[in-house]
Amino acid sequence: MRSLDERTTPLMHAPPDPGYDPFARGMVDDPYGFFALARETAPVFYSELIGHWVVTGRDDILSILMAPEVYSASNAIQPITEVGEGARRVLEEGGWGLIPVLGNNDRPDHTRFRRSVGRVFTARRVAGLEPFIAANTHAALDELRPGDDLVGAFLEDLPARVILHLLGVPQDALAMVRKGSDNQVRFIWGRLTASEQEELATAMVRFWTYLRAFVDDRLAAPRDDLTSALLAVRDGDDGVFTLDEVCSVLFAFLNAGHKTTSSLLTNGVRRLLEHPGSWRALHDDPELIDGAVEEILRFDSSVVAWRRRALRDVTVGGIDISAGAPLLLLLGAANHDPATFDAPETFDIRRKNASDHLSFGHGIHFCLGAPLARLEARTVLKILTQRLPDARLVDPQRFEFVPNIAFRAPQGLLIEW
Repeated sequence: MRSLDERTTPLMHAPPDPGYDPFARGMVDDPYGFFALARETAPVFYSELIGHWVVTGRDDILSILMAPEVYSASNAIQPITEVGEGARRVLEEGGWGLIPVLGNNDRPDHTRFRRSVGRVFTARRVAGLEPFIAANTHAALDELRPGDDLVGAFLEDLPARVILHLLGVPQDALAMVRKGSDNQVRFIWGRLTASEQEELATAMVRFWTYLRAFVDDRLAAPRDDLTSALLAVRDGDDGVFTLDEVCSVLFAFLNAGHKTTSSLLTNGVRRLLEHPGSWRALHDDPELIDGAVEEILRFDSSVVAWRRRALRDVTVGGIDISAGAPLLLLLGAANHDPATFDAPETFDIRRKNASDHLSFGHGIHFCLGAPLARLEARTVLKILTQRLPDARLVDPQRFEFVPNIAFRAPQGLLIEW
């Protein structure tokens, strides 16, 4: 695992950094005011703090995502804090074998992985998860009481349970998967001390070791799950998948598929309850739910920033950037770009072009799990609004967020009815 230590010097004519600090409390709590300021005054600027060119406009970001021959995805999940020797040693000695497979891989290997995974992660398999999602949602709501934390009681667990069920991983691994996702967010996108890195690296190695043993178990005794299906596609051919590559795919599913979807659900319930008319509208007319999910994704994306690296000298938004430079793409800023979205700071579940958001990326790296995330959001919101039509946020309450550059959702959500 490499750190982001290959940084380039900004050119003199670039606009000054308008004050970007993704770890500052105010920015963590609400970055959208800064996003608007940056789009207007410095749509492309260099951040000394994180050593990246920061891009804010939707058109610029879309052009980058659509040009994989010019912008590499290899740095997408490299730690933003340089990995210290202690953490490196822990990973190496622990047998850490994570390999770039999907979101952080380039052609031609990305094509090989995407095609092979797509053969088994089909629309039919995703659709078949709806009864499991619905049953778990109803079961969680049966236990819910007014004043409970909806995140701790339900929204954090459900996506993890769904991914475990999909992959065939035993449900008793739930706590480990939740912790593993939290660890990855902090390790890759957070600002850590050397000792914190070592602690998280140790936990990540345990997670990897568990998944590697699970793959070996499925290899010996296949079942009706996605892991066994991936191994069947492999059919003993390391040219299709090595076992470490299969394990890396599972690692990506368990972390990205869990954290992004739990954040989508949490952000969605929060924003809908902040707009009671929208919550009631979904109760009265469930046909509005599809559009509401797209507006949630646009208005309050689970992932507000993603990364690329320039493979050659490029010009972005009129600014010259040298080959090798890392770029931070502010998806949250793109999703509020007034050039695409009228009144972008207004939450509107009837917005006609809400699906023009970039929350799932675009191009060859468009999120493979997007159909599942949408299915979970639609199912959960339909059940919630039908069963709790007069739900409301407990007032007062303060929303807490994990300081990092990418993932964003409240850690708790107290509701009553």
